Amino acid sequence: MANEVAQIQAQVADIQQRLLAGKLFRTLPAELGQLMANAPELPATPIEEPHDDLAALARIHAIGKRVKAAKNPTVTDVELEFMLAHLASTSPAVRDKGVFFLLNDLLQVGALSDDQLLMVFTRLQAPDILYAHILEPENDAVFLRSFAVMILSVLTYADSHQYHLFSEAEYHTLVLRLTAYIVMEKDGRGYVAKKGWAHTYVHIGNALDELTNVEFLQRGEKILLMAAAIEGWQRIDTPLVYGEDQRIALYLTNLAAKHEFYANSLVMCLTHWQQKVQKMRPRESIRFWNRWYNRDRLLSGLLMRGDLPQVVVDYLQKILDFY
Repeated sequence: MANEVAQIQAQVADIQQRLLAGKLFRTLPAELGQLMANAPELPATPIEEPHDDLAALARIHAIGKRVKAAKNPTVTDVELEFMLAHLASTSPAVRDKGVFFLLNDLLQVGALSDDQLLMVFTRLQAPDILYAHILEPENDAVFLRSFAVMILSVLTYADSHQYHLFSEAEYHTLVLRLTAYIVMEKDGRGYVAKKGWAHTYVHIGNALDELTNVEFLQRGEKILLMAAAIEGWQRIDTPLVYGEDQRIALYLTNLAAKHEFYANSLVMCLTHWQQKVQKMRPRESIRFWNRWYNRDRLLSGLLMRGDLPQVVVDYLQKILDFY
């Protein structure tokens, strides 16, 4: 899978470079969409995941208890590596209420050194985490991928509001890697029975929303992420019914409200989508109708926003008949 992932990353990098050089704009949604359509589906391979729930919970509890009691809390690199590895757990108690909650607590009390923050930020973007089994049929590595995106959003927020540590180059790299992730991610599951939240598109919305506030990023990079999110949404075959529509609508509204350029770019992306919809013919398949109503929920979610720029509202009202 490494070769296929590297090829897609290179294609995303080419799109990013041409966009920032002013050689690409209006065809951005179409180029990203074609890249998504051409992404291969590879055979399933065995997934390595932790199977030590009780021991992991005990260790998570011990770390949390020690940090709360310490005057100057710290954690070791080994403990951080343990936590990141257990984002792959299919136990929500370990992954979500365990590791994720603990990492949030550690950030709030300043328990991580600058080197450790950079290590976690970099490690979560590594292909074996962010792209784990991503081109394979629906699989449990979605939890690792999705929670990596969620924690990257938390780190972006913490850096913007407290640490001011990550460099311009590191944010440019994050945009490239997140865009490639959205291009490849086809698993849109929300809540998974007995395994808890995957919540892929809620976590994507969180990460992209935080990046709208990063001053290092150029406008083109924010448009790249927005176009990727809209194109990716169109290709999710499962019902996005766990709040994803509200989260992505909030992100798109926040970005569009920052400047008319973003609002007009959102209209451009929606127009490209509408042009494809007008050529569609209803099909008797779950996949078709899931995608159709995913669109309906997102556009309705946008229209319900009271702070959506008028140019976007006007466009959505114009295409109302095609819902």
